[in-house]
Amino acid sequence: MTKTPIACALCAVLGFAAPAAFAESTASTLDLEPESSSQLWLNVGGFSRHFKRQNGYNENNLGLGLEYRTSPEVSFMAGSYYNSVHKNTTYAAVNWQPWTLGPFKIGAAVGLMDGYPSMNRGGNFFAALPMASYEGRRFGINVGLIPSIKNVDGAVIVQFKVRVN
Repeated sequence: MTKTPIACALCAVLGFAAPAAFAESTASTLDLEPESSSQLWLNVGGFSRHFKRQNGYNENNLGLGLEYRTSPEVSFMAGSYYNSVHKNTTYAAVNWQPWTLGPFKIGAAVGLMDGYPSMNRGGNFFAALPMASYEGRRFGINVGLIPSIKNVDGAVIVQFKVRVN
């Protein structure tokens, strides 16, 4: 089995996030050190709403992923979902959100993804999109905007997440 760059990135995120989350949860349980700003979220997919409604897109984009927030401004995301053109997509991205207002964050996600035949024949391609997030104590959402450019029909995407640490 060959490894794609996205699969390697997913393994890296999972490999770094899990031990850090375990160490943090153990330390806070034992009161050895103060709670850090790092957070681990489980992303469970979501929905998309396309601007060209007549094209028959799948808008129920179920999936599974992890988001590891290392600071209030930065998180690393990786996962897989059933995309709008009825294919599986794997992604790995950095979500940089320098503007905050309480539990709301605004910025952009930048990374690699695959699974869209109109982009690099379904192979890996670079993507960047504006991203806003709401993060409560246990539940959150990410809202992104895919712009309509060239052979990409734009959409608004909503991803649901649950905090696991």
